[in-house]
Amino acid sequence: MGGVQQFDIVIVGGGAVGATLALQLDQLNYRVAIIERFKPAFSSSNPERVIALNYGSRSHLDALGIWPGVAELGVGNIRHIVVTEPGNRGRVDLDAADGSSFAPAMQELGYVVEMGLLLKPIYELLENSSVELFCGATLNAYTINQNDVDITLRMGDQQTEDQQTVLKASLLVAADGTHSQIRQMAGIGLNGWDYNRFGLVASVTCEHGHNDTAHECFRKSGPLAFLPLADGRYSIVWAAAPAEASQLLAMSDEAFISALQRAAGQTTMDRIGAITATSPRATYPLELSIAKQFVNPRLALVGNAAHTIHPVAGQGMNLGFRDVEDLVTMLDGELAHSDPGQPIILQGYAEKRRADVLAVAGFTESMSHIFGSEVPGAKWLRGLGLEKLPAAPSLSSLLLRQASGIGQMQLPGDR
Repeated sequence: MGGVQQFDIVIVGGGAVGATLALQLDQLNYRVAIIERFKPAFSSSNPERVIALNYGSRSHLDALGIWPGVAELGVGNIRHIVVTEPGNRGRVDLDAADGSSFAPAMQELGYVVEMGLLLKPIYELLENSSVELFCGATLNAYTINQNDVDITLRMGDQQTEDQQTVLKASLLVAADGTHSQIRQMAGIGLNGWDYNRFGLVASVTCEHGHNDTAHECFRKSGPLAFLPLADGRYSIVWAAAPAEASQLLAMSDEAFISALQRAAGQTTMDRIGAITATSPRATYPLELSIAKQFVNPRLALVGNAAHTIHPVAGQGMNLGFRDVEDLVTMLDGELAHSDPGQPIILQGYAEKRRADVLAVAGFTESMSHIFGSEVPGAKWLRGLGLEKLPAAPSLSSLLLRQASGIGQMQLPGDR
């Protein structure tokens, strides 16, 4: 075995959340390492793997010098959001210009970015940082000691125990996704459930283009979102029951387009025009999972390792970036630099994040249940709400703040 390599903080998972965290910690002069099983891929996929970022996340990435590189590669802007329910005449229109009272500089509510195009500028900055990358590495084990963590990993084709690499750190951060190996090894359980739904994704071309507008169509069987891409097409996310998702995957392009137009409803179709082309389609399971603990001794969870929520509000990656911001805030100071894994730091992070995560998860769950309800009269009440919401400035402002990420939602009693 080679010599033990010493770091202040080791991050397992080199996706957007883990890599961004590493960049910020490097700027605070921590010795940081990233362990990533796969070598990062920056090329486009088909269909495109996209994420929705709100204005708050864009501001975070801008401050790190990441956003200019992302914008240069291509970003779909969301200046308007239209919320409808097929068969109901009411709708809600959210516009970035209406947020001038609380965010004068805001010109967009959010952005749609291909994951590879987000990672590319992040890794370009990492290459010019002091962060050490262990790409193609598999974590075998870790041991929590009183004052540090021992991390054993296997690089590439290393086969025997004496070829393993050992790292030491004061703090281990799990940024390794929904099915986090680190969280499972720590014995941290989850609260949540399987929605018995799949998210079907594809990219489609529409007759009228998108005009920087996102459409959220709430349907009884699950929401359907149209997200504007940089090239004028839409990326769609369609929540469907397993049997329906299988049928949609198996359809010809022509049959799929017809089904999609019916699902979107007349109000949405009037605005986007006929759908003229579609990319290949893919599906992924939808689930809610929130870690019962966000920290353990010398361990912190961030991103999907800590929480995976319904995509109805497009808040998953935004929550992950807020994890990064709050953890960095706790680690910025002399006390933290003396030992970044000490309990007072980790407990402070956990308390800040749990309130935000539960509030956002509660909001997305309520939206799913409200529009999925089949109680007699529920659809009429939803239609009334969609019609009257624009006349309620305080509620419209709340939705604008939630969509843009300016000001976090609060739980009752959390003020």
